[in-house]
Amino acid sequence: MKDLSEINLDEGFLSEIINAITSGIFVTDLENNILMINRAGAKMVGKSSGDCFDRKCYDIFDTPMCQTNECTCKIATTNKVVNHGETMLHVDGREIPIEFTSRPLKNFEGEIIGCVENFIDISERLEKDRIIMEQKEELLKKREEDIRHLQDEILELSTPVIEVWNGIVALPLIGTLDSHRAHIAMQRLLESIEQTRSSFVIIDITGVPTVDSEVASHVLQTAGAVRLMGCETILTGVGPHIARVISEGNVDLENIIVQARMTDGLHYAIGKLAERKERMNRVASLIEVSGSRSGHNR
Repeated sequence: MKDLSEINLDEGFLSEIINAITSGIFVTDLENNILMINRAGAKMVGKSSGDCFDRKCYDIFDTPMCQTNECTCKIATTNKVVNHGETMLHVDGREIPIEFTSRPLKNFEGEIIGCVENFIDISERLEKDRIIMEQKEELLKKREEDIRHLQDEILELSTPVIEVWNGIVALPLIGTLDSHRAHIAMQRLLESIEQTRSSFVIIDITGVPTVDSEVASHVLQTAGAVRLMGCETILTGVGPHIARVISEGNVDLENIIVQARMTDGLHYAIGKLAERKERMNRVASLIEVSGSRSGHNR
């Protein structure tokens, strides 16, 4: 078996090797004249190798870098470096993204006499990258949506509205109360009032570590919305620190009934419901007696 040193590397043999390469390759002198181009390179610009020979490279390859200081062959030969990058090749009104590498060409004495450039069409690769990027974005979007749904579910679980008695619902709050959570709590509370037709709402803030003027404002807004639905608000769990904050903030609790503990609030609400029922029974009895008298007189 012969090694390469025993083979006569004539011009035709080298041409066959270069033409077998699937990426585009061309060689230019220092005046940008094309000295050689393989079939793949000529095919990419819609020409034959013979059409490109002894032509200026910028007449064959139309890129934004041509005939500028960004010319890749100029950079490679002037700076004596390998220049690598990506650009857009314009062919018959089409744009083809390519990846290129330019190297200075030296003679046997080490003098730079031209440039060797190879390039490949990266359209397929970029399309795959685009598809992969879209898939990643979709996955991230779905993940964000799942996280938001999970956060909403956690918020709903952390703001449970409980029907503790016929006509009484309770909202025990635990943890930090921000505007988003307060909005969800108000919405769930109003929905529960509509469903249960409750007359009293107990908002317990025993588990809320700190209360500032903003949180107090949220509680007042909730109480106002509850009152518009014909319901009374009972606030429980107000500790010394929270009481001081509310007092110093001049928060108006005129329309809110304050009780020490949730059990106290529940007893108060049950007592008020019992009083209302007793009054309604007395009124019903009076109406019944009045009706019977009127019938007797007739």
